[in-house]
Amino acid sequence: MENWYPARGLDWAVSLLFPAKCLCCWERVPPDRLFCRECAEKLPEEPRRRLIRLDSGLEVPVLAPMEYEGGYRESMLQYKFRGCKIIGPRMGMLMAGLIEGLPELQWTLTYVPLSPEGFRRRGYDQSLLLARQIGRQRGIEVRRLLEKVKRTRAQHDLGLEERLTNLSGAYRASEEAAGRNILLVDDIVTSGSTLRECASALFKAGANLVCCLCAAESKFRK
Repeated sequence: MENWYPARGLDWAVSLLFPAKCLCCWERVPPDRLFCRECAEKLPEEPRRRLIRLDSGLEVPVLAPMEYEGGYRESMLQYKFRGCKIIGPRMGMLMAGLIEGLPELQWTLTYVPLSPEGFRRRGYDQSLLLARQIGRQRGIEVRRLLEKVKRTRAQHDLGLEERLTNLSGAYRASEEAAGRNILLVDDIVTSGSTLRECASALFKAGANLVCCLCAAESKFRK
């Protein structure tokens, strides 16, 4: 896994006020590094990969740079639930490296959106921030192609069967998805239920291809 990215002048300037921290241990690092030297030596050589099968029979690939464990898990918790927005762009930089292994197509980035209620509670959409950073790094357009149209319970509180039924019909895709090759961004993939519903909605709207990029992969535990 790559630990370096081409930092811009703005990144160096921001680091004077908000020092860059290792995504695993929070030790201070240069703005063009995502991990400290010790943590970088333990990074996986290849991303996490899985396939999600849709009801239509299509299989959608899911890529994630890291497992949801250890210090990286703590960074995800800080970002997703504790208001530490500054972690998002750095995770997006890490995720941008996943695109190197994909076919060279004209991609469109979209993301799993929060409900309006979820956005009001959190104050930001964590998957949107990840998608925007990937777009900046790779020069890919980001578009809102999905809308959450059904109130649901939090997935992390549910068992596997409940996760599958909880999100049924929860997302609707814009007709702008038609004919596009779409990179669907989310924060954590666990059971894959959220990505399954979103990918199904995108294909129903006419998407040509869907591939999912997540910041972390978590093993489902009952």
